[in-house]
Order: sequence, then structure tokens, then C-alpha cells
Amino acid sequence: MAAGARDREGPLYLQIADRLREDIAALGEGTRIPSEPQLARDWGVSRFTVAKAVEQLVDEGLITRRQGSGSFVAPAPLRRQPGYLLSFTEAVEAAGHTATHQLLAFEEATWRPDLPYPESAALIHLDRLRLVDGKAVARHRSVISAELARLTGLTRELASLPSFSLYRFFEEHGFSVHSATERLVARPAEPADRKLLSLGSDAVVVAVTRHSFATDGTLLDAVDAIYDARRYSYEATLVRQQRNNGSNTETHDENHFDGARGHDGPRLGPWHG
Repeated sequence: MAAGARDREGPLYLQIADRLREDIAALGEGTRIPSEPQLARDWGVSRFTVAKAVEQLVDEGLITRRQGSGSFVAPAPLRRQPGYLLSFTEAVEAAGHTATHQLLAFEEATWRPDLPYPESAALIHLDRLRLVDGKAVARHRSVISAELARLTGLTRELASLPSFSLYRFFEEHGFSVHSATERLVARPAEPADRKLLSLGSDAVVVAVTRHSFATDGTLLDAVDAIYDARRYSYEATLVRQQRNNGSNTETHDENHFDGARGHDGPRLGPWHG
């Protein structure tokens, strides 16, 4: 890793972080980066400055520290390409990792006004801790119709299988997932989620609410998912709308987003800690 950060603008530790970010982009995940004393010598700066730069990239989820071993290039976030609706399991497997889960609850759910079900509907709460390569990275709390569970034969025993995928299960039983609406907000992690995901006391999470639908419009599930905000990947393709001769009339072609269709943008994907 060569020197050359001092010709940039901004605080020196951020200049070092920028250069280090560029360097590790060319390295494979799990690659050990030089020690902080070595980086300080290479760049002719203090070890304190290097430590702040490395900490910046740790906070961004680009570097992981291993006690007694050093610092390493972190695995890339597990992303979904815009416009493609993937399950957690599909996204993880597509990135070459192994997805499993631990069933935290499979029980009768109480109706809430924010749920997209009629108040009279019988509901089931499915709470799962999602793991990638054995590491807890997310929590998914789904509410599904008890009638849908009956029609598909979904039981606690099936849902407790480590390899269980809800989308895959629905598709195997004649309910292909066709579309979804999705909303996300950032908020402080709640104590229970901090414990499950091994987060710090001041951790921030991205909370994703998704409602998934079958081809015929059947509501398949309403899920509230929690992810560590430091390593959550959001990827989108944005297209500027064209205006007609400077007027306020907007024109669209088949490649443009049509706001009237509702959510037609990126899918927000799982990540690897």
C-alpha cells in the first residue's frame, strides 16, 4: 500500500481512510491489511492518525478487527440488484454464502392497525434470527395469515428447520411471490435486537417493512426486518424524468420510473457482518 494521501483535501485521517478504502477495494475479503505501525511508517504519519483512519473503515463495515490477529478486509455486503425481489436466502446464496435461521417464535399474532390484514383475520407471528455462515446478521418478524399457513401446510416444525425459506416454501406450495412494497427507516437498536445481533449500546439499525404479494394479489406476509446500519447495502438506479419543452409536463418512456405505479425502485438486500 503506497503513500500519496497528503495531496487530498480534508482532515488527514480522512485522507488516509480514502486511500486505504481504494487500496482494499482491490483485495479479496479476508485479506490481512498491514499493521497500523506499518501503515504509519509507509505514509509518514502518526500511528494515532492511522488508527482513526482504520476505525473509520471499521465503522463503515469495510474492515474487521480480530483480537490478536490484526485487521482484515471485511466481506462485501450482500446486495440485491435494483428491481429484483429476492428472499434473504436467495440473496445470501447468490453471494456464495450459506443462509440459515433460528426460529424465535411461531405463535398466534395479535392484530395491529398497521398490519395489512382485516381486524377479524387469524394471524401467525413468525420470528426468525437470520444467519450468514453461522453469524447472526438480521432479525425478521413476519405476520402471515393463519388460513394461508393452513392451505400450505406451514407448521412450527417446518419453520424451525435451519434451511427454511418462507418465499421458497410458498412457491413450492403454489404461491409464487410476485411483488412487494417496501419501506425503510433508521433508528436506534432496541435492547433485544442489540443482544441478538451483538450490537453496541449506541448501535443504529435499518428497519425494513415489506409486504409481499402473490401473482393473484394474495398477501403472503408482512415482515419487519432489522439490520445493522453499518453494513446494510442500498443500491439503486435513478433516472431523471424528462420535461417537454421546459414546461411542467413530464414525459416517460418504458425505461423511466412511473411514480403512479408506486414502489418501482431498488430492493434492499441483506448483508454480511
